[in-house]
Amino acid sequence: MIRNHNEKVLNFVMARRKKSGGFGAAPTLPASVEDTYHAVSILKTLLPSSKNELFLLRGDNSLRNYLLDLKDSEGWTLRTMFQYLSICRIIGVEIIPSQAQAFVEKRLDSAHQLGDGYYIMKILRECHINIPVRHKRTFKTSSSGKWRTAKELWMKLYIAGGDPEALSSTKSRLATWLQACQGPDGGFGLLPGTTSFIENSHFCLKALALLGAQAAENNLAKAYILRCMTKSGGFARKNGAAPFLDATWHAIIGLSILANSSNQ
Repeated sequence: MIRNHNEKVLNFVMARRKKSGGFGAAPTLPASVEDTYHAVSILKTLLPSSKNELFLLRGDNSLRNYLLDLKDSEGWTLRTMFQYLSICRIIGVEIIPSQAQAFVEKRLDSAHQLGDGYYIMKILRECHINIPVRHKRTFKTSSSGKWRTAKELWMKLYIAGGDPEALSSTKSRLATWLQACQGPDGGFGLLPGTTSFIENSHFCLKALALLGAQAAENNLAKAYILRCMTKSGGFARKNGAAPFLDATWHAIIGLSILANSSNQ
């Protein structure tokens, strides 16, 4: 991946840890579930380079207490609940499955958006929360039909388990469309011919991997992501912008996908 830069990335991430135990988007901002999710997910992806940092977090009660003290889950989105459950799984914080089940079931009736179906499926598959899915139509609708952007295509593919027939298409057609989103700079846009950003590169590379395909220019894709790296060790949405944890997460996942594809 970016072995020579891993130490700088780890320093960038750990500099955003707060006294509360969680992580914030910037050194001056308070901790949030989203930023803690990005930080912990980066550390997990960078294993074994990050083994000391993860060992520290798993043995430190401050992060555990931060997670257990969060009281406002009633106002959370499905995305926030997925991120919270993911953090707990990575850090080793025991959760009460029935509470997560109740949270998701309360939202099934109003889960009509693509993002709702996407995060419900992520909770089911990745967090291993067993929920009797009564609203199968929600997921069928979410994974079928046309998409407008690379992010929407990724979410629909994920819901469909990578089956292109659910999108009335083929692996070849979908992969060709995603590859066309890659620009001359090596990055990917939301659509073919649009401006490259780090998050779009992540979505396109992830969707291509799910289809068993690769970027048309893997080396250019890697070079684009590395150009988004700043002196601080964090990554920005594009070259020359400010670094944040979310952009760094997109970058590290993208580089990990590229590294895996080069090893196949």
